[in-house]
Amino acid sequence: MNATTDKRKSPAPRRRIGRPAGITQSVGRDALITKTCELLAQWPANEVTRAAVARAMNVDPSLIRYYFRDRAALLLAAIEKMTDQFLRVAEEEGARGDDSAVSRLRARLGAQLNLNSSYPFFHQLVVNELPALDTPVASRLQRELTKRGIDHYTDIVKAGVNEQSLRAVDPRFLFIAIIGMCDFFVSGMPMLLKPAEQQPRRLAALRQQYLEFICNLLLDGLRVRAPRS
Repeated sequence: MNATTDKRKSPAPRRRIGRPAGITQSVGRDALITKTCELLAQWPANEVTRAAVARAMNVDPSLIRYYFRDRAALLLAAIEKMTDQFLRVAEEEGARGDDSAVSRLRARLGAQLNLNSSYPFFHQLVVNELPALDTPVASRLQRELTKRGIDHYTDIVKAGVNEQSLRAVDPRFLFIAIIGMCDFFVSGMPMLLKPAEQQPRRLAALRQQYLEFICNLLLDGLRVRAPRS
């Protein structure tokens, strides 16, 4: 039997591993991470899943699975993006001041308050969700985030002691105290403003007032005290 009479069809070529067929090229890994961060700014972390991100982006769930093998990988990528944003804001805040310990502490406070205001559930994500992911990468990231924060406050306290502008305190306690004060600003907002009053301009002004308040509160508590006679 020759080729002209053989009516059997050749098998279809197998599709190579890659992006799911028919997926628009405008939606990539970065866009999915950005959307995940946007959802984490609005929802508790346990509600942000790969399926939820796919629905929010109006894309096939297979695209999420292509870029992120599981929910843990997606959340870790989002945490890294939010952390990078925090560090960038801290650097920008620091550039407005000088290298003194007091100025560096103010910059860190401003960046922390900005992070908590932008992502109200960030620390819930780090404290509750990261351990629940139960992966070596998640455990390592949680340790790194904690160590990085404590190390930064350790440097500030040491500099303040050397400058005689701050007294020696445990940087671990300073680390969690600042997180707590910034965290509760967002969760305690209903106690300060009615929902109808929570407009962007009003919130921004209140956030700045609160920042000045906690800066003064901390610096007064951390300042070097004259010895009692």
